[in-house]
Amino acid sequence: MNKFVIKNIVILSLILGVILGLLAPVPYVGMAALFGALLLAAPVVMVYLIMDSKLDLTTAKDSILTGALVGFCTNFSFSVTYAVLMAILAKGFQYTTNYFLTAMITNSPIWLLFVFIIFIGVLCAVTNAFTGFLTYYVINFIRDMYEKQHPKD
Repeated sequence: MNKFVIKNIVILSLILGVILGLLAPVPYVGMAALFGALLLAAPVVMVYLIMDSKLDLTTAKDSILTGALVGFCTNFSFSVTYAVLMAILAKGFQYTTNYFLTAMITNSPIWLLFVFIIFIGVLCAVTNAFTGFLTYYVINFIRDMYEKQHPKD
């Protein structure tokens, strides 16, 4: 992969993480946003870039590395956006959707939040690496089925 593709992957992942982080404080939508950040971020970004002809997954290694990069970047921007938004909502409006998490965000030192974000980022990178690999497998399966139904003469 070249730097242009990696830059596109990182930018799209950060944007997706910010969008999901802004949706996370909404009751019931927050769990879906967290689920999307944990598992579905890599397939969404990869399929978008493939359909935009900016990404071509040639090996399983590319799909795993792309999924891990998407997962970590998405989780990082999701966590930072969510932490800032929940701190503002908790201090300014006394609003919380998860009391334990809000108490941890508002009362913990910054270094502890950063360590927690990195830990969850690694977990998210692993899960998205797996879903990125599944995306690669499904895309290749669909391509093979299409080529079988439409042979080149």
